[in-house]
Amino acid sequence: MRSLLLIVFAALCAAGAPAGAATPTIGPDLADYSHTQWTAADGAPPGIGSMAQTADGWLWFGTADGLYRFDGVRFSRYRLPPRLGLNRDRVNLVRAAPNGDLYITYFAEGLSVLHPDGRVDAIPAPPLARNGIGDITIDNDGSLWVIAGNIQQFKDGRWRVVADGPEWNGAPGISMLLDQRGDLWATNNAGVWRLDRKAERLVKIMDGGGQLLFAPDGRLWQLRDAATIRFIAQAGGARPAAYAYAESIWGGVFDSDGGLWQLDCAAPVCRVQPKAPPGAELQSGAVIQVATVGQVRQLSGREAKNILEDREGNIWIATESGIDRFRRNRLLNSGLDGAGAKYSLSTDSAGHIWAADISSGALWRLSANGRPQAVARPPVTLVANGRHGTVFIGDKRAIERITSDRKEIIPLPPGADGKPRDHRMLGILDDGKVLWTATMETGLIGWRDGKWLPATAFTLPAKIFQSGPAGVGQLWLATGDGTLVFYDDGKLTTSDIHQVGMATSVFLSGEPIVSGSDGTGVFKNGKLTLWRAADADVLRNISGLVVTRDGDRWLNGAAGLVHVRAEDWTRSIADPTQPLRYEVFGALDGYPGRAVIESRWPTAMSPDGRHLWLLATGGVVQLDTARLQRNRGTPQPAILGVTTDQRTYAADRALRLPPGSGHFRIDFTAPLLRAPESVRFEYRLDGVDAHWQDAGSRRSTSYTNVGAGDYVFRVRAFNEDGTPSVNEASLRVTVEPTLAQSLWFRISCVLALALLAFALYHYRIRQLSRRMAERLQVRVAERERIAIELHDTVLQSMHGVILHAENAVEKIEGQAETRDKLTQVIEQANNAIIEGRERVQSLRHGSDDELIDLFDALVAREGAAAPVRVVQQSVSRALHLVVKDELYVVGREALRNALRHAHASQVTLTLSYAAKELVLEVRDDGVGIPAEILAAGGRPGHLGLDAMRRRAEQVGGKYSIISRPGETLVRIAIPARLAYLTDPQGRTV
Repeated sequence: MRSLLLIVFAALCAAGAPAGAATPTIGPDLADYSHTQWTAADGAPPGIGSMAQTADGWLWFGTADGLYRFDGVRFSRYRLPPRLGLNRDRVNLVRAAPNGDLYITYFAEGLSVLHPDGRVDAIPAPPLARNGIGDITIDNDGSLWVIAGNIQQFKDGRWRVVADGPEWNGAPGISMLLDQRGDLWATNNAGVWRLDRKAERLVKIMDGGGQLLFAPDGRLWQLRDAATIRFIAQAGGARPAAYAYAESIWGGVFDSDGGLWQLDCAAPVCRVQPKAPPGAELQSGAVIQVATVGQVRQLSGREAKNILEDREGNIWIATESGIDRFRRNRLLNSGLDGAGAKYSLSTDSAGHIWAADISSGALWRLSANGRPQAVARPPVTLVANGRHGTVFIGDKRAIERITSDRKEIIPLPPGADGKPRDHRMLGILDDGKVLWTATMETGLIGWRDGKWLPATAFTLPAKIFQSGPAGVGQLWLATGDGTLVFYDDGKLTTSDIHQVGMATSVFLSGEPIVSGSDGTGVFKNGKLTLWRAADADVLRNISGLVVTRDGDRWLNGAAGLVHVRAEDWTRSIADPTQPLRYEVFGALDGYPGRAVIESRWPTAMSPDGRHLWLLATGGVVQLDTARLQRNRGTPQPAILGVTTDQRTYAADRALRLPPGSGHFRIDFTAPLLRAPESVRFEYRLDGVDAHWQDAGSRRSTSYTNVGAGDYVFRVRAFNEDGTPSVNEASLRVTVEPTLAQSLWFRISCVLALALLAFALYHYRIRQLSRRMAERLQVRVAERERIAIELHDTVLQSMHGVILHAENAVEKIEGQAETRDKLTQVIEQANNAIIEGRERVQSLRHGSDDELIDLFDALVAREGAAAPVRVVQQSVSRALHLVVKDELYVVGREALRNALRHAHASQVTLTLSYAAKELVLEVRDDGVGIPAEILAAGGRPGHLGLDAMRRRAEQVGGKYSIISRPGETLVRIAIPARLAYLTDPQGRTV
């Protein structure tokens, strides 16, 4: 324990060098502002002569080298159309109009307007202008007012001179302004004028020159010199913030907080406050002294040229070498000097906050709207809070307990000799029964029953590293070995908290909250569950926690100040596994470093549930949560261009990319100037992306292997506060097809494939037909061989037998009956020979009868029980003899089946000589064939149906049978190329 205390004390001593007790002041470097500068090394254009911000957020710069614009990240030169003339590279003034137009004047001559859509229109130069245009203002009706050696108005396409004379001809110090009420004011070194709209002339209001300034409260001022300003008039309501405009190249500008920024004062830039209180009644012409509250002596250049406040509240100052931005921090400087590790904080019941400086012994009372006030008293070591608004102030020899009604001094233990001695105190904690403290000299001790007791008098765990209050007599203790201990008046309950790493703090906020080097979690039901966050570092080393009036939690940690809304906190306490929703205020918001963890004192305090005071490594800062400065600028995304392998295309219109541009990059942005590093983008390419893609802060994306076609690229943006853009930016992109991607090429490929498939089909058909024809020829040859064999063997043998039988009959005598019988046998044998010869002839050459005649003869022979119709459609054609025979056999079998088994009242046989196929159909209206027989392909033990199918397939035909009660149809279709020997004209095929 003693070595641990030594380490902590050494860290505190190293945190800040000893300092005197003088009252800290806001330094001359504008401590509440973040200062950023850009020079030519960063891409900024040198020699900026004029600035303006258009309604879309772009910051424009007019220079003798051309027109530039800035989105907060990149500077880019904006090229105006060459038709405007060569002198358009010499920009003098730029002025923004509420409708988004940008008016541009040039050194030599000329005036033009750049519209939001990129169009540029030339405006005729004022005809009586002398020495060019010195200032320009846009009126409420859109007309233009210029100072050009006189004052002229451009309206309805023509110029008219409104004021002329020696007071304007070549007069220095000119400026012009349109106030909230619509009054036009003009000034030069000779005086101040206001436009009398009824009389259409300028009326001099008062003598004396100086730049016109419009304050946020609606007052119109004149900047006289570095020390005074003059009140001109109450110009109506508050200054509009709809758009920002550049002032002239000299003078200054009022910011949104009412502070006046002056150029060329005691320093290059000063921020001053009028000494007249806000809202005080002032007479026109009253001269008011100003008090300097901040100075800037170091800019991007040696001389401030002009100044502008943008619509997000940033101050921009142009120099001869670059541009400077001053951004007001959300977290403001407390006025306390040095690092935050040397301070301890506490609040009292009166709503005050106290800060003790361990290095100097100074005690400060802090105020949200003023400077820290030193409290005169002996040096203190630290301050802490107890229960019920109690304040503890510790010094070297005692602890002072302050409540709402009394004070109590508790002396620290004396030395070994019984005399008072100095202590180096490290902490104070009150559990309601025991007042705990630790000093380098005594270690951990407790004040109970009017006396100090050593740590050994209590039941405490070893290696206590962090502690937090619980109920009366209760503490939450985190040890250095990953254990959380609940101390209840001497009773200990331990739990494992290794997952948070080295413990940083223990808070009681509904449930115990434990934070450490590896994260933060909630302790529920004896178990610690770490919260999950989009960025794990956000929840590391939380050393301070404050609950504001609205129930929101504010956590001071390694990433800065973390804000969790009440509903999100409740949700995460109920279910710690859900990702915690939060927002972070870090370096870009003025947070200096990280939360202090060296002292192990609470690093976040709020005296009133609204104002926060935070201890950070870079100092003590404050935040008014009720007046949190949100960015009032809504992002307006813009698509800049598309880059392919060949060139870059501007995104000012729908793009048609040449063939082969399937790889391209799209650049986009959103002009936001307060925190451009925190702008977040989402994009999608319709036709490629199914959902929005998160680009983070990247301002470009690339696509590869994008096919030819029409696409729409869309982008939207969110500022640092999560405010989304009202509208998304979109760009239509057409990728032209290559020859291989063109529609005609694809159609040609499809046709070629179709033709190829058709050719392959016909080739296959011809191949199959040839094989079938070869098979038929083989069968014909086999029939002829069989016919010859029958003729040469069986018929010849039978003829010999008959001759022998005839000889035998002639020799028989006296047996007439036997002779007659043998004669009959011989006659039958001769008939058989004749029939055999006919069959042999049929085998060799086929029947000479038409197929239809064969079926007619068949019907006549069969003696049909039911009427049979034999029909031929179209003219008959010569058939291949095998096809004719097989078709006859199949038809005969089908006909016999219908007559024998169908019990039909009508049977029809149809023979069709179609052009593409020969078709035979046998149809009856009988009982039909049972389904199981059809499924089995025939009756068991019978070959009728199967034989019909086989015979049809052997000649290349398609056999089908459809049967149901009342109708059965047998159909055989044989392709024409296999069936016919001649074409329709009778020619051999």
